[in-house]
Amino acid sequence: MYFDVGIDIGTTNTKMYFRNSSDIICIPSVIAVHKKKGKIVGVGETAYKMIGKTPDFIMVKETIKKGLVSDLHLNKILINEFLSKRLGKTIRRLKVCLNFHSFMSDLDKLAFKNSIFSSEYNKLYLIDESLASAVGSYIDFSSERYNLIVNVGGGTTDISIISPAGIVLNNSIQIGGEDINEIIKKNLYGNYNFLIGKTTTEKIKKDAITLENPSDQLKYTIKGKDVLTRLPKTQEFTQKQICEGITKPINIIIENLKEIIKLADPDAVSSIQNTGIILTGGSSLILGFKEMIENQLKIKVKTVENPINCVAYGALNAFNVFDSNLSSQFVIPA
Repeated sequence: MYFDVGIDIGTTNTKMYFRNSSDIICIPSVIAVHKKKGKIVGVGETAYKMIGKTPDFIMVKETIKKGLVSDLHLNKILINEFLSKRLGKTIRRLKVCLNFHSFMSDLDKLAFKNSIFSSEYNKLYLIDESLASAVGSYIDFSSERYNLIVNVGGGTTDISIISPAGIVLNNSIQIGGEDINEIIKKNLYGNYNFLIGKTTTEKIKKDAITLENPSDQLKYTIKGKDVLTRLPKTQEFTQKQICEGITKPINIIIENLKEIIKLADPDAVSSIQNTGIILTGGSSLILGFKEMIENQLKIKVKTVENPINCVAYGALNAFNVFDSNLSSQFVIPA
């Protein structure tokens, strides 16, 4: 069976990969609503650009928080908007594969399903995010090797040991790149009386953050507000000042990674030492992340070629990787 679209509903972005196309839609998981009229005034990128710039009667709302649907109705609007634009009338004949996290309850999975599922879709399937990451990483499931996959997103991290027979061990935690954003904001606010918004924080994370030996010579000029006067302020910070405390969520991820390895069979660990740890997800691109894991675990780490879109690509192609027996276990009809 071939899926028409693989969907990775993420805390920061939602990605959609389409069959017979190199196109991928990547949209911020946010939507803007007129509070009084209940009218949608912005979806995805349009809504994201409105953050911090709207009048009181317009609310910009995240549809996903920490990997879970925070607003079922709005998330459905978000996804259907972009599916309709991309596929037009063919939206009525779709086979969709959607990722889920292992920490999700049956109720959480139902919310995920209902946040995109309607009469327009013929079939909807679910796949564990770790397996989607593995497929999207082009792992060879025909070999006898074990693989350790770490998928680091905006709000969640999925860690799994995967064999040709499926998931051996896995753990999902609600820690990701947005926890680093919060630390950056709180650090500048608490230590320097300097207030910045969501989009500025995200830009700082991409441009200035490193997890290894931040410099006290490298400086960045940031525009924000003075906490005391509430007036605009431009201030210069060193990389070391900006990066203060940001290793905390990464250390939590690494501790969970260690726990998975401790629970694994010695033969599986031996195999992983040969294959290395595979790092996927948008937040895996944070400078120094790979090296930090290698230093603490003494195992080689490789980041996949396209970590941001890996899960969506894996969801799209999941059913074609396994034999029919395994497919029915790994790719579950919703």
